[in-house]
Amino acid sequence: MAGADELCRSFLDLWWHFDPAAATRAGVSGQDSRLGTFDAEAQRQHVAAFKSIALAVEDLEIEAADEEIDRTALLDHVRVLLFRLEKERPYQTNPALWVGHACQAFDGLLVKQGEGAAAAALDRLRALPGFLNDARQTVRQPPMLFLEAALAEIDALELLLAEVERRFTADWSLVGEGAGEALRDAGRAVHGMRHALASEPAPNPDPGAVAIGEEELDRRLHHEHASVHNAAEVWRATLRLAAEVEAEVTALAAAIDPARPWRDVYEGAAAAASGGASPLGLMAAALDGAIGFATARGFGECGPVTVVSMAPHERVFEPVARYHSAGAGMAAVAVALPDLLALPWLGVRLGSPGLHLYHSRRAALSRIVRRHIAAASTPLGWSLYAADGIRAEGYAADPLFRLAERILFLTDVQVAVADLGIHTRQFTPDEAVGHLTARLPLSRAAAMAHVRRVSARPTEAAAAILGWREFRRLEADTRAARGADFDLRRFHDDILGYGGLPVPLMRWGMGLDG
Repeated sequence: MAGADELCRSFLDLWWHFDPAAATRAGVSGQDSRLGTFDAEAQRQHVAAFKSIALAVEDLEIEAADEEIDRTALLDHVRVLLFRLEKERPYQTNPALWVGHACQAFDGLLVKQGEGAAAAALDRLRALPGFLNDARQTVRQPPMLFLEAALAEIDALELLLAEVERRFTADWSLVGEGAGEALRDAGRAVHGMRHALASEPAPNPDPGAVAIGEEELDRRLHHEHASVHNAAEVWRATLRLAAEVEAEVTALAAAIDPARPWRDVYEGAAAAASGGASPLGLMAAALDGAIGFATARGFGECGPVTVVSMAPHERVFEPVARYHSAGAGMAAVAVALPDLLALPWLGVRLGSPGLHLYHSRRAALSRIVRRHIAAASTPLGWSLYAADGIRAEGYAADPLFRLAERILFLTDVQVAVADLGIHTRQFTPDEAVGHLTARLPLSRAAAMAHVRRVSARPTEAAAAILGWREFRRLEADTRAARGADFDLRRFHDDILGYGGLPVPLMRWGMGLDG
């Protein structure tokens, strides 16, 4: 009988067929020539197939505790996906998912190493007009926020197609005619999609239309993150945390200049720090510094990581920086407009001992479930937890850098408040933008990018804070259980061995919960 890993392999094959752009980014080449099919009939077929896998996972005969833990993680992952497709139905309401998929599909080929990328890019160009036509036929009454995001991504897609042409024209000339026609057809399709987004779909008039609702939020917290807490409890805890962190920020700023409010202190220092240096070079130096500091303190080695300029389609949802794990290309930190004072801490979070170390260790795991199935609360929570540890060991001890670190964390907490507020219908998107700009040193454009992201990816920001809390609690409880035998580096090795599994499942595996 198949085990959890075998069924996970079947799930991944189906997932990568459903989302070929994700397959390309992961370095799985079998789907490189395709775009996804997200129309109603294709989704019905995929939902039926995902349900079959869920039933097979439920029916597994399990003996070992580790196998039961992996089965639980895989089953909940598939259930969350089914909830999304059947209840939230994002492909019927969010045109930015369609345009974003096309952007990711071509962007993934631009970073892909080896042969076949040019032919795959040409096949995807030929598929693009039909794909965008399906989007126009499928999307109904999208919220205005998602319409505006899709329009911003359309501009990015146009830039990507120009880059695809520059990159692959020489290779296409070797395969005969047809590339020019495919490019022209793709360009016309993008132009038509832009016009359609601006004129065709009647937007949903409900200002809360982006919300998935409290019931669905509870379901995600339980099944994706294995949390015993409901949305209302997480909301209250996040509000309390925001007040606590702002008090820390106020105290740190007062120690620097007691005569001015903390925002004035920080914004003045940030303006003075800005200069002509390249953000990419500064980020590379920050990554090197963080990796060297972490390695010297026993966090372990991790593979190479490069720094790149963030693609325009990613900037629609991320105003600062983000991490790309190794797959089609080398692991990379993509940079948009980072706060220069926060760079040491972005290096910690995105490099080592943060996300780059986490993904490097996870990619080396032998168990397929732990290598490929991840709750957002685990990598994002780990990056915040790891930054706490490095801070405690004296990294970037200058008062301004310490203030920057707390403001960066305050931003995470307030974005989590916006995430929960939007999806429990306590905030409209505009109110969430106002909440962020009133409480953080953020431009309206940066706040809007955060709000687009949490609207399109429910619970992701809240999950980062949830995971951070769970890792801290796990360390405290493990210290208490192991007493004098507790070793921090061994503890980190233990939890990184669980890969992307939610922290409550790690607790189960470590014998802390029954």
